Amino acid sequence: MSQTTQSDDTSEVLQEEVAIHSSLTPGAGLAVETEPQPNGDLPKLRPLIFNRDYMLLWSGQVISGLGSGISGIVFPLLILAITTSIANPQGDTVVAGFAGAVGSLPYLLFSLPAGALIDRWNRKRVMMICDAFRALNSASIPLAIFLNGLTVWQLLINAFIEGCFFVFFNIAEVAALPRVVERRQLPQASAQNEGGGIAAGLVGPPVGTILFQTVSRAFPFLIDAISYAVSVASLAFVKTEFQGERHKEERHLLVEIREGLSWLWNQPLIRFMAFLTGGLNLVNAGTFLVLIVLAKQLGAEEYQIGFMVSIGALGGIIGAAVGGTIQKRFTFGQVIITVGWIGTILYGFYIFAPNFIVLGILMALSWMIG
Repeated sequence: MSQTTQSDDTSEVLQEEVAIHSSLTPGAGLAVETEPQPNGDLPKLRPLIFNRDYMLLWSGQVISGLGSGISGIVFPLLILAITTSIANPQGDTVVAGFAGAVGSLPYLLFSLPAGALIDRWNRKRVMMICDAFRALNSASIPLAIFLNGLTVWQLLINAFIEGCFFVFFNIAEVAALPRVVERRQLPQASAQNEGGGIAAGLVGPPVGTILFQTVSRAFPFLIDAISYAVSVASLAFVKTEFQGERHKEERHLLVEIREGLSWLWNQPLIRFMAFLTGGLNLVNAGTFLVLIVLAKQLGAEEYQIGFMVSIGALGGIIGAAVGGTIQKRFTFGQVIITVGWIGTILYGFYIFAPNFIVLGILMALSWMIG
């Protein structure tokens, strides 16, 4: 039920980059896990498609991501729908924005302690528990709709619960990835994960809004709950341990958090990306709702809003396809500065968009460079 925003994708990509970097060069506060080191010529690795455990992990997350894409787009629409009144014919945008903030609050509160705790806990068990509770959390919405008892307060609680379990699940997943695939395949696995997320973001929004408008407001959340259950089942069949032998004694949680921050601060690129991502998340957190409200003011139906978001996802696919070529031709600093200025300029064009299609094209341009 995670709300579909560009900031979620940015955070996950940054965490995967940190995981890849730290798996090659362990830093302070990171659990060091032993793994046999290859000697001599490196053997040719089998394609990831033949890695049973990785494909189980990946396919479960693609299905879960599809469910989140289906429900995430309609979550703010549901809030706007139940807060519609004569005074607010488009719904209460303040409440919808507050729900987005509540859902993002766990990132701020729990990201650091979650990282330290995931090093101590069984990662696979954490992921299964998180998705099991996320399934129940999503299922509570159609249940409340069926009982005619859905309130804004419940949706605010739903958003916070989803955010909490997402933080723990995502950190555990990123930390587990180096255990499921060979180190040399980490970039490829990361790219495949991102590709699956983009595909879910492309298909999920139009499906979710069509179901929301034509079938039932409850149906997208029921599908989301089922997708989380599928994720739990796929994790149950993974045989690989998500953590290896650790060569350090368990220390105080605050000590590990402090050492983790120290490691982050001493990695210039990752430190810069962390601050940049934080700033982008702050801006992008409200952009998604703004675009939905703008589309509704332009007369777009719910299913058209879903297609608008899919147009935006196409931009993400194009950006992923050409990103490698651009990085080879230009320096990292040139790319970041140019992207920042283009994104700033694009924001000014949203207010001149005549319809939802143009909004989707502008969103695609923004996601393509983001």
